[in-house]
Amino acid sequence: SYYVPKERRRSFDARRASGPPLILAAYGCIVAGAVLGLGWLMTTLASGSHRQAAFAMSLGAGMATGLGAAFVLCTRSLDRKLLACTLAFSAGVMIYVSLVEVVLVSNEYFAKDYRPPVAYAQATASFFSGSVIMAVVDRIVHFAFDSIARSHPGSYGGGHDHHKGVQLAPTEEETRLGGSISDEEAMGGLGNDPYGTHAPYEDESAPSIRAIAQTREKSRLLMMAAVVSAAIVLHNIPEGMATYVASFHSVSAGAPLAIAIAIHNIPEGLAVAMPIYYATGSRVRAITLGTLSGMSEPFGALLASLVANEQSSSAAFGGMFGLTGGMMAYVCIA
Repeated sequence: SYYVPKERRRSFDARRASGPPLILAAYGCIVAGAVLGLGWLMTTLASGSHRQAAFAMSLGAGMATGLGAAFVLCTRSLDRKLLACTLAFSAGVMIYVSLVEVVLVSNEYFAKDYRPPVAYAQATASFFSGSVIMAVVDRIVHFAFDSIARSHPGSYGGGHDHHKGVQLAPTEEETRLGGSISDEEAMGGLGNDPYGTHAPYEDESAPSIRAIAQTREKSRLLMMAAVVSAAIVLHNIPEGMATYVASFHSVSAGAPLAIAIAIHNIPEGLAVAMPIYYATGSRVRAITLGTLSGMSEPFGALLASLVANEQSSSAAFGGMFGLTGGMMAYVCIA
């Protein structure tokens, strides 16, 4: 008789979804947290100073990664088209705000100390300086990740670009016993015996082979999560700086930027949480680390507060607006 192999290990995106009670509870927690956070933010904006409002907006935008990470409670896999559309929409909003709002405010501040042509030139120079700074940081990050990839070949997706090389939901071919060991090999080498002439037994080494493959797959997913997390943490710093500077200048100017960044951070939080959940099986750990990836935005706001304060000159504010606008534009385009 034919040898019938055991059921093949299912791919990660075919795992069973959580039950309806858990899904309803997750949605309830997300909605309640959003309502409470919005209420606290509005109270802070209404009663606090511009400095408090700026920190509150930066913190709120950073916490949006936690909202995205919480979707691991409700979904079995990541829809890449939805992720791409969300990131593209939010990036478009952020580019528009950077070019139309932030650069113009930078020019206004420079115009208080310099003639209009000089002010315009300085605003433009500070904008492109911010883009160059982020490009240098981006190259350093890629160099570091390439070094890790060479020392750990096959650790994460085979690509050095954290947006293009990372695979958030492995396909069935990739997840079959770690992507390099076939089921037939793991079942005792019967792949070349389609007619079942050999005895239907399972090789004693199959469990150890399967365990090695699963360990390798978990390591690959953890490395993937580390790459995405590091990229998001570094890119969120200028976003926090931009939110703080814009909100410190005017709450009405900072609010659209903070909302755009928050929308941008939701899919980023999910992109961090998904591989962590697949590698560890822990939703709590995935949500926690996904939320922490956005905490670099308040850190960016803290850095901006060292320059943008009540004692700062108009030129300092103009330079900060121009630099953060250029950083934001580079993050969105790159």
